[in-house]
Amino acid sequence: MESFQLASNKLSKQNQWCYIGKRNVEKAISLHQNVTPGGHSDIFSIKWRTYYLDYNPHGHSVLKSELVREKLAGMTSEQREELSANMKSIGRTFGISFMHGDNMGDTRNAHRLVYLAQGQASGPGGITSEIVVEKIFEAYHERGLDISDNGVLQMVAVEVVFDRIQVGGWPGSSLGADEVDEEAKVIKSELKSGVPVFSIQLRFRVDGLGILPSFRTYLHQ
Repeated sequence: MESFQLASNKLSKQNQWCYIGKRNVEKAISLHQNVTPGGHSDIFSIKWRTYYLDYNPHGHSVLKSELVREKLAGMTSEQREELSANMKSIGRTFGISFMHGDNMGDTRNAHRLVYLAQGQASGPGGITSEIVVEKIFEAYHERGLDISDNGVLQMVAVEVVFDRIQVGGWPGSSLGADEVDEEAKVIKSELKSGVPVFSIQLRFRVDGLGILPSFRTYLHQ
């Protein structure tokens, strides 16, 4: 049995490619476990780090359609529709059913929830940060929910049976706020490439979209 460490150096909760990148990493881990002798007993530990993509500069939730028009102002409506259709098609190959919700806000509190999850011990069958991250991605990308809404994040916490005593007063507190802000600042200064980016064994940085060919090689270097 071996232990491997991975980290999401640049993973935005509101970026479709980041959700795909997460699924790609999961596919790479599954492939390793299936083709490597003894691979099923290997342990993979993933550290979910904070990255703010700054899609929404307004500081509050706004209509996503308005932001799309701002960001894709150089495209015609037909081109935007084609882009959306292509993303939905790509998503389906990864088992993701992309759905466009109405509103988009900031992701700071979503990252704080992940930070709390990573600090909460979990035993066999217990809560893991991977489940929380998956549920946040699912809420935004497949259920069209606004993950800047504290009610949505509380719902995610309850869905994964997160310790309600621990997170009960969390949205209105500053718990984890300084930590995620500092982490986001460090990552933004260190990495200038696009998203998503993962590190393997805390040494090798790879594009989450192209991780499959090199994954097992990096694990054993």
